[in-house]
Amino acid sequence: MSSENILDNNVKKLEESLFVLNYAFRKHRDYIKEKFKISALEMELIQFVVQNGPQKMKTVSEFFDIKLSTLTSIIDKAENQKILKRTNSKEDRRVVFLDCTRKGKSIYEEYGKFLHEIAFRMQTNLNQDQFHKFVESIETFTQISVPAN
Repeated sequence: MSSENILDNNVKKLEESLFVLNYAFRKHRDYIKEKFKISALEMELIQFVVQNGPQKMKTVSEFFDIKLSTLTSIIDKAENQKILKRTNSKEDRRVVFLDCTRKGKSIYEEYGKFLHEIAFRMQTNLNQDQFHKFVESIETFTQISVPAN
């Protein structure tokens, strides 16, 4: 088999794996929705605020590439669920900050434990070199496939 055919076969194998990975991500989003009764985007918003502290709504909107009006609608729902909250800036009341509630932080911590369990299972099912290569590959995949803002 020529090196070109091997390359083509590897690309096809990767394409098939990406389809399966997409399915796995969808199942993961379904788990978040069922377990925590929130959307995957709401989980991402919680994570962003917990990891970065209170953020201006405009900053969040730009980071997630969401219109401010759309984000406002999402946050309305999240506030009703008591997972995120808005507060006005003391210096400029036109500036609105997004922060996480205790319930939101609790969800974040429980979700973090779930992710830790998955990572631990990966580590125990691979030898050290495989695990290291797997982590590097995931990091590379993310850098290549997620467009920079």
